[in-house]
Amino acid sequence: MRIAIDASTISTQGGPRTYVLGLVEALLRLDRENEYVVFYNDPAHLGRFPRAREVVLPGKSPLARLWREHLLLPLACKRERIDLLHCPKSAIPFRSPCPTVVTLHDLIPIRHPETETVAARLYWRLHIPAAARQSDFVITDSEHARREIIAAFGVSPERVRAILLGFDPAMLAQRDGAHGARLRRRYALPEGYILYVGTIQPRKNLDTLIEAYARLRREGGVERKLVIVGRKGWLCESLFARIARHGLQDEVLFTGFVPDGELPYLYDGAAVFVYLSLFEGFGLPPLEAMACGVPVITSNSTSLPEVVGDAGITVDPLDQAVVADALRRVLETPELAQRMTAAGRARAAGFSWERCARETLEVYGMVLKAHNS
Repeated sequence: MRIAIDASTISTQGGPRTYVLGLVEALLRLDRENEYVVFYNDPAHLGRFPRAREVVLPGKSPLARLWREHLLLPLACKRERIDLLHCPKSAIPFRSPCPTVVTLHDLIPIRHPETETVAARLYWRLHIPAAARQSDFVITDSEHARREIIAAFGVSPERVRAILLGFDPAMLAQRDGAHGARLRRRYALPEGYILYVGTIQPRKNLDTLIEAYARLRREGGVERKLVIVGRKGWLCESLFARIARHGLQDEVLFTGFVPDGELPYLYDGAAVFVYLSLFEGFGLPPLEAMACGVPVITSNSTSLPEVVGDAGITVDPLDQAVVADALRRVLETPELAQRMTAAGRARAAGFSWERCARETLEVYGMVLKAHNS
């Protein structure tokens, strides 16, 4: 087979980029039978996957993206004699010259349009339903997302499969403690902080985290700093105003975006990891935290319980009192934190990009078999 993967999302930051990088690297390691063509939208990425044929199809702006996806991509598939096209980010060409597999990570832009910009709402309202109904097969990240896709678009259950994601093996590697200490000094981080990792945007529900943290500080006994790692998204200004109202400007530390290679060291310095996102198709940061041995507190909604299982504490993400109580229990009960560390590492061991790649290859094989029969 000659398989093409649209890798344009590696030009962004966040979960979709991590998914493409992890999946393609694992496919190229495991699969010695098929040929791969990787389509970028920026020549800066050339050389990232030397075992694949790499092709640049320009188109990073919103309008150029439409041109790229619906004209350049199908033309390139025809020119490259592609047997199967995998589009890993919720959109496929309206007319494809070959069978298509799409990864729909979640239905957040459809279910919760208030979390997106107006332009993004229009784009996804057009593309997500079309991708679900017109692709030959749909891959998604969790059983929660799978059920939503089937219910929302009437897709046959046999045509949708949940394939769990993996995490960067660097999270498990032996790390240089001195280097970690240098990094934490550079970011001005103390030891034993409360940690959040992810984009700063409304659906990540940082407002509740700030309220729970403020409550914890008011009640006394916990002097830990709160460290927020991630780039600023949209509508994040009110968060900074909330922090100022509570007088927590010196207690809540923002690192901004942290490169992948440095992130494990920041997990290592945390006493507890908190992720109160309201809607997730999967939720990579809690998995990464568990792999690094950090106790995890996360939402009891959407896909997040599938990620942490019994290894973490799941809470109502809108109940600040419950969140504050969970934080206090982990921080003040060393035996509980140790049990969660061991359980989290054991839980994370069941997730890998190799497993994700093997299951994705099974999908490719099923689609091509059906197409050729």
